[in-house]
Amino acid sequence: MAKGMRVKLVYEVSQDPDTGVEVTRLTPPEVTCHRNYFYQKCFTQDGSKLLFAGEFDGNWNYYLLDIAAAEAVQLTEGTGDNTFGGFLSPDDKSLYYVKNERTLLEVNLETLVEREVYRVPADWVGYGTWVANSDCTKLVGIEISKDDWVPLNDWKIFHDFFHKGPNCRLLRVDLQTGESAVIHQEKNWLGHPIYRPFDDNTVAFCHEGPHDLVDARMWMVNEDGSNVRKVKEHAEGESCTHEFWVPNGSSLMYVSYLKGQQGRTIYSYNPDNGENTEVMQMPACSHLMSNFDGSLLVGDGSGTPVDVKDTSGYTIDNDPYLYAFDVVKKAYFRVARHDTSWATFANSRQVTHPHPSFTPDDSAILFSSDKDGKPALYIAKMPANPELISA
Repeated sequence: MAKGMRVKLVYEVSQDPDTGVEVTRLTPPEVTCHRNYFYQKCFTQDGSKLLFAGEFDGNWNYYLLDIAAAEAVQLTEGTGDNTFGGFLSPDDKSLYYVKNERTLLEVNLETLVEREVYRVPADWVGYGTWVANSDCTKLVGIEISKDDWVPLNDWKIFHDFFHKGPNCRLLRVDLQTGESAVIHQEKNWLGHPIYRPFDDNTVAFCHEGPHDLVDARMWMVNEDGSNVRKVKEHAEGESCTHEFWVPNGSSLMYVSYLKGQQGRTIYSYNPDNGENTEVMQMPACSHLMSNFDGSLLVGDGSGTPVDVKDTSGYTIDNDPYLYAFDVVKKAYFRVARHDTSWATFANSRQVTHPHPSFTPDDSAILFSSDKDGKPALYIAKMPANPELISA
């Protein structure tokens, strides 16, 4: 198959056995398919089309699904697509993604013509998820020295890579000209660069690695490289993870958990005054994402985290549910079972992760799961009258 080829999908609609909500599997369980990273734009503004990754021709490539027509058009071809980091532009005219850890490409969604925006220098490797500003005029990304780089295909390599102290740099790239500039560089594994929405001067990034070993997970830096600062000083036995900007830019939210405890805590960081505020308690979810104003959150129940060194100290029961959190009421409810395995699959640590997020109208939740076979995409409707559980 090649760019422009169309795939007709047959949806499977069912009722969740525990909550009764309607759950639709969009992609076939015999073909590996997954969604992009949870804070990257995947729906068109009107919610009618969905960007996803599929292995219909032996390669993991990007597709755009017309949801009503149940038909997907292939957007990219060949090997090497970073199928987690790609995103749609705000005007729904382009896909941006990185290929072969080397080239940042823009795909015109109407013509499927590709334009090389930026090429990673030969002695560096493009790593992880690259994120645009709100206007989609530039993005921030991470490059790792080629001398330090190894493919991070499993969790043992993930742990070992942290101790290497790789030479990393955080950069910004102009999406029109391809001009780049280094914002911050250090001999420390850097990841998750994210522009603050509607504030290009503020960039968040993380010190990556086992959560119980990093000095402090979350950091901020001004776009000009000045004022590097910690978001939070970790308490004894505390790990923090999966930070994201509320889409309206009001705060950075993240998950905190303590050694020996089952539950976790949702926190909010105000970059204007530097205050961290406890939002509410929650079950043992891994990823967390909000709607536009942060009034509603969704998380994926998980088990013992694999991205810590002391797994015995952080052992928790596996939780198979998607949860929604009402921030105002400080209460949560089960939406549906995701029942994913969380296993490393096809040399990917991420492909079986649910990575849930809301549809543009907040009426449903998109997630990935391998519960029916290979990883596939699902949409679970929000319950009409949920049974609230006080946090």
